Amino acid sequence: MANTKDGKKFEQNWRDSYKSSEHFYMRLRDGAKWLQGNSSSFQSENPCDAIQYNPPFLWLLELKSTKGASISFNPYVEGVSSPDKKPKNKKTNVMIKANQVKELREAVKYQGVIAGFVVNFRERKLKTRIYENETFFIHINDFWDFAVRTAKSGLSREDCSEIGIRINHEKLRSNYRYKINDFVNKSCKLFVEKGYLDKLQLQKTAKWIETLVV
Repeated sequence: MANTKDGKKFEQNWRDSYKSSEHFYMRLRDGAKWLQGNSSSFQSENPCDAIQYNPPFLWLLELKSTKGASISFNPYVEGVSSPDKKPKNKKTNVMIKANQVKELREAVKYQGVIAGFVVNFRERKLKTRIYENETFFIHINDFWDFAVRTAKSGLSREDCSEIGIRINHEKLRSNYRYKINDFVNKSCKLFVEKGYLDKLQLQKTAKWIETLVV
């Protein structure tokens, strides 16, 4: 999550939106700093900002907010660079980190895990146009397919609208409330259709739950 006042405000708005939802939400603490033997320090990195849970799905969510035109990441260039690999001998300041892409891709290999990016484009006023506040969920599989297919190094509003799920909101005086239940219901149905959630395994889970309540 970008360490800006507006970015933190989005994060708080997102968290507050769960008060009227059916879902458990927890913001993960930032990784702790550790000392190495030579007295230099390093900081462990979380794979995501938060977890969300409502049976039978566990969500891993990385929140990204910007007032700019796009959300940056390391481009996919075969044999040269990849969104899930930090460039060697080169400093980058991309918004979507390589370790996040790598670990979220690993996480969705487990049945019932949904992982991806909650991407927020804040209101942006230009001389000729006003861009409204817009928020999308990008499943890690859709992000990866997009990165490989396009070789781009950023996600624009248009890109997110194409590959992501729009998250509706209610605008308050100075804050937003996001419609979490609606977003989750739409997402789960779509991810079953896409095969990201295995239908047969879900049926088995439903039968197992029935045995617990009989």
